[in-house]
Amino acid sequence: MTMWRLSALISAFCSLLAGLPAAEVPLVLPKAAQVHLPAGWKVLKMAQGDLNADGLTDLVFVREETDPKKITKRDDGFEQNGNVRTVVVLLADKVGYRKVCESAKFIPPAYTLEFDNLIDRFAEVKVEKGVLSVKFDWFASVGSWTSMETFKFRLEGEKMRLIGSEEWSYSRSQGDKTLTSTNYLTGKRKITSGLNEFDEKESHPKTTWENLESKKPLYLEDLPSCGRKE
Repeated sequence: MTMWRLSALISAFCSLLAGLPAAEVPLVLPKAAQVHLPAGWKVLKMAQGDLNADGLTDLVFVREETDPKKITKRDDGFEQNGNVRTVVVLLADKVGYRKVCESAKFIPPAYTLEFDNLIDRFAEVKVEKGVLSVKFDWFASVGSWTSMETFKFRLEGEKMRLIGSEEWSYSRSQGDKTLTSTNYLTGKRKITSGLNEFDEKESHPKTTWENLESKKPLYLEDLPSCGRKE
């Protein structure tokens, strides 16, 4: 087995484990931000960083409802959590935080009926160099394709504008891999196909470019689940 194939299999296995129940260490928001966490919700993920270049540490977090009525179990014991998730963007000021936007549709529940063969698609949220990144993993228990997609946002006025996305997808059976990079500011998409995840020697890269249908600004609160039209 080549190192490329071993690495890919380990990555896929880790993604699968990420979708399994595990002991949780509760995340706690800074005291000044706790007003944005309603009763009956918990903090799922959080990230801090300066989004508006004012030298203050801003906060982005994903909260999840904790309604037990929305959690069921399959016959094999696998937990199906349909609780709503909301991503919230807070800017720091001298007295605390103020909310600039939130979305209850961009990040899907861990379980949805229409994608019942997928593990939890939400992976992480990160703030770096003024850019908010939200990552999704697509790993199905049936079929052979796996993909990861990261959406990048930048503060524009009082909204988080989508500026780019990076998608990495490959076949778990053959190793065929495609990289897709989209720049929503220029309206250009770069697609690199002919790659092989398991063996570099089998890669024969081919790059094509596409123009997006529209360069109309897109914002976090307007995007559908996982940024994709279902």
